[in-house]
Amino acid sequence: MKIAFVLYPRALITGISLAAEMLSSAASLRPKQDQRSKPVSISVVAESLSPPAVKSGLRLQPDLTLKASGQFDFVILPPIWGNPISALKQCPGLVSWLTHQYQQGAKIIATGTGVCWLAETGLLDQQVATTHWYYYDKFAARYPAVVLNRQASITVANGLYCTVSINSQSELILYLIREHFGQSVAKTVETHFGHEISQSDQQPFYQIGGEVQFDESIALAQDWLKRNLSKPITAKDVAEHCGLPLRTFQRRFKTQVGQTPHEYLQSLRMEAAQILLRDFGLSVQDVAEQVGYRDAHHFSTRFQQQFTLSPSQYRHMVKAKIYQA
Repeated sequence: MKIAFVLYPRALITGISLAAEMLSSAASLRPKQDQRSKPVSISVVAESLSPPAVKSGLRLQPDLTLKASGQFDFVILPPIWGNPISALKQCPGLVSWLTHQYQQGAKIIATGTGVCWLAETGLLDQQVATTHWYYYDKFAARYPAVVLNRQASITVANGLYCTVSINSQSELILYLIREHFGQSVAKTVETHFGHEISQSDQQPFYQIGGEVQFDESIALAQDWLKRNLSKPITAKDVAEHCGLPLRTFQRRFKTQVGQTPHEYLQSLRMEAAQILLRDFGLSVQDVAEQVGYRDAHHFSTRFQQQFTLSPSQYRHMVKAKIYQA
């Protein structure tokens, strides 16, 4: 698998560094035979080998130029600091390069205002997409042919992935790691990197193909689940809240989110438990009750199944990272 991070003026380096570390870690965690038969290479690509001026002031050295880069399986576009339009003008060869990569089969991931690069190619015309919330109105005015989704933090349309922020990009990278490297590898990567990702208030939107638009009733369900984690909840309760028949609700939820309502609720509870263990001095019993488990042992068992660590082990690991010199 060949992965390219594109570097251009005013790019945010965190849109490259965190994703690259997650992907390289995933690649190293695969069984040895997979590492030999399916090597993973990660490159930084730019218009020239001279490091462009990025927001941080750091000098990130490109590995390849656009002209000498070859074909990639994934191309990742980091966000642009500030108004993206001036940055678009400073990298004139990138639009045609992206079009060629996509036509040759590459999947492209764009984050925040980096989505403007995809919009400039025309590949997003009549496709669902999102971008950083601050740029919604200007994006809609500049690219009226793009179906802008202002509710979702992640959109997918025919191999074009758009995320609103670096946090949602990291959520998407975890999703792709699970798809390409397996659940076990994804769980390990999530254990080591998940606590460094702030949870987004927006709704994730994993949709392969882009045939169906974002379903507001499902967004309502997701919001209600987030606000009622500590309560006993059934799929019937959520369906009634959304005003949908139970079977219709379950089918639409699975189509939009990629999980059953029960699976989604459990993932929310585990994410909330991670935050409580990391940021608050609550006992394991208190954490369990806050996320809807009356039995601390049952909670601990589910947590360990999800993250391969007990709640106490997870708290110790996170605290060690936070206070490590």
